[in-house]
Amino acid sequence: YRAIKSLEAHALIRSVESTGVRGQLKWQLKCTVDGEKLAKQWLSEPVTHLRDIRSEFLVKILLLNILKQNTSRFIKRQRQVLEPVVATLLADSSSTSVAIWRREQSRAVMRFLAELEGEATSASTAEKKQIQISARNQLRATVAKVKHGDTLSTVYLSLEPNQTMTSTITREAAQDLALAPSSQVVALFKATEVMIAQSAAEFG
Repeated sequence: YRAIKSLEAHALIRSVESTGVRGQLKWQLKCTVDGEKLAKQWLSEPVTHLRDIRSEFLVKILLLNILKQNTSRFIKRQRQVLEPVVATLLADSSSTSVAIWRREQSRAVMRFLAELEGEATSASTAEKKQIQISARNQLRATVAKVKHGDTLSTVYLSLEPNQTMTSTITREAAQDLALAPSSQVVALFKATEVMIAQSAAEFG
């Protein structure tokens, strides 16, 4: 009620007297012209913090869906706003629990936005155009686990049921690729060597 009174005081909403189905007196709340303008502006503004993705951002997506508005442009803008934030977090190679959590959270957010935008479903087509090598030398896989060392990282890949593959790459490369459990990748191999490629959509 305090929030309603505050909005009324700022002339953003107004109370309209109405009658309920049983004849009882009730009040309907309607946006003023200024209120509608401010609401539309708020709906179009991406959030600036990763933590707000699961709250404010999702509320905006829900409201845009209720209004039957296309959300693609809004989601794309949201990704663009968070890209420099994520890049800064991924550049921190600290092994502290807080730094690791921030890196994993940033990767998860970007994967979520990519899938929400629909890029995850079209990534396979883009990868086929970008990678021109023999089909027998590449396997699509899912990252099962990443174990980081001081300079090298071991990436455990899941291929088909009961089939796995392991690749050792530099820690810097693993961070550049934003590898994390559930990341979709392409394993390129020659003899005993395995290289990893990933769509740009997977890590922003």
